[in-house]
Amino acid sequence: MTVTIKGHTYEMGRKEFNKTVNNVKKMIPKGPTILAVEKDGHAEMRNDVYKTQKDLTNAICDWNKSGFKVQYTRGI
Repeated sequence: MTVTIKGHTYEMGRKEFNKTVNNVKKMIPKGPTILAVEKDGHAEMRNDVYKTQKDLTNAICDWNKSGFKVQYTRGI
């Protein structure tokens, strides 16, 4: 799969991508954040921070309606 991180594109397997997402989860401050979105073998690392859990849930629903799988942390 191809992964875009800060404008740079990388080729990696699914296991490497999941490890990357888990490492990012450990490094960021706790809070409602979208970490990555993926669709059709391409993923984009994001750092979309929301003020409330409801805002995060609405954003996840919007991404899912567009056909994306969302990696996120609720920070609870």
